[in-house]
Amino acid sequence: MQVTRETHLRVAFFMWGLVGTGLLIAGSYFLFGARSLSVLDGAKPKPGLTEAIALILALGVGFIKGNLVLKKVARKYSARIEKLPETSPIYMTFSPKSWILVAGMMALGRITRSIGAPPLVVGVIYVAVGFALVLGSLTYLERPQAQHA
Repeated sequence: MQVTRETHLRVAFFMWGLVGTGLLIAGSYFLFGARSLSVLDGAKPKPGLTEAIALILALGVGFIKGNLVLKKVARKYSARIEKLPETSPIYMTFSPKSWILVAGMMALGRITRSIGAPPLVVGVIYVAVGFALVLGSLTYLERPQAQHA
């Protein structure tokens, strides 16, 4: 399927945003152990100070990584997309190198869980990476607006 450069940018935005949101949800699950309805269930322990500190730490790291690292990466990917022909196959939204990086990150996540990392640690990593991806994804929306100005 052939798509325009602008569609490539929108696809990149949605993919980064969707994966980031998924990681935020999964990370919250690891951090809080599915206790979102704990107010209604007195048998489940309430999240404590440890979880609150872990969440603040994860969001802080994610904010820094999203603004200092992933925005630069998104700008680089946007510049690559802008060099594509006016229409090109949708799979060209990301380069092969990018897909290899994604596969590597997925493998690292699986390895982290399989070696028995505590849920709190996995949660912090997932929330930090998820928040960074969501923040970085916004960069894909900024590029087309700058072109139209």
